[in-house]
Amino acid sequence: MDTARGRAPRCEARMTKESRMKVSIVVFSPSGNTLKVGSMLEKQLSMRGAEVQLVDATGNKTLFRERDPSRFLAENVGPHDMLCIGGPVYAHHMHYNVLDLIKALPRPGNGWGKYAVPFVTYGTVSSGVALEDAAKMLRRTGRSPVFAMKVDAYHCYGKLFPTDVNAGMPGDEAIPFVEDLSDRIMRLRSNQGVESPDVTRDLRYLGFADRAKAKMLIREGLFQRHIYPCLSFDTDQCVQCGRCTEVCPVLRIELNETGPYVPTGAPPCIHCGSCIAACPSNAITFKTNMERWGELVHKALSGDCVLASNESPKSAVYPQLQR
Repeated sequence: MDTARGRAPRCEARMTKESRMKVSIVVFSPSGNTLKVGSMLEKQLSMRGAEVQLVDATGNKTLFRERDPSRFLAENVGPHDMLCIGGPVYAHHMHYNVLDLIKALPRPGNGWGKYAVPFVTYGTVSSGVALEDAAKMLRRTGRSPVFAMKVDAYHCYGKLFPTDVNAGMPGDEAIPFVEDLSDRIMRLRSNQGVESPDVTRDLRYLGFADRAKAKMLIREGLFQRHIYPCLSFDTDQCVQCGRCTEVCPVLRIELNETGPYVPTGAPPCIHCGSCIAACPSNAITFKTNMERWGELVHKALSGDCVLASNESPKSAVYPQLQR
């Protein structure tokens, strides 16, 4: 499943191709939420006259089989003035696959723009320090993170433990935020030569306790090894449909004559639950008390657990404008 793609809209008559703002949007989207927001951003920027490319890194062979992010970027990301890069929040942080992509970015120049915009989607529990993570990493590559956006969304575990919390999100409720971000990006074009402020300080929007919790206690790698349950495959139940291999966002699962398996050297499981939800025969599950796990998920979604930040606003564009 190699889903990297790029496209540019038609040139509007009132703007020459040379004068148009060029924007590349790169997303990693295990549940599809970040891709939805990236597609909204692509549409809004195109409507404003920008030349936009949307690149979906999810399930890309170069990234997850060959482990070569530099080649992935070189082959899929075209020349641009602005780079928007988005991903999901996992355990209060920008997902490490997105941070690895940012780390592999070439320095600005030769078609790689100086300005950048990180954006995240998260399942209402907490956006944590994900935007701050991404902005700091972008700065290390020589970029100036000028804006950022977080969008509240349906939690990826909602498909395993059905819940009405944020059902259907992101949807129309996210459009005003995407429109706001698109307007700000386009205004940069008319302000060429004027130094844009760095948004990083504005991304420390959580209270001290929540930021400390995210920075010192919550680690995705630690959770994977000691808290998150492992996957279990029941080959007797497997009907060999291959859906699990198609939906795995990191290409971890393969299929042989006996059923799904994880080959040696495969990327670590990111516990998105996509394969479990896609399996028509219940041949894949987590090795855990699923009823108890579901209770914990529902408590987190309701804001009734130590992990929830109950932040306000849930969705926002940064820096926030004074009202």
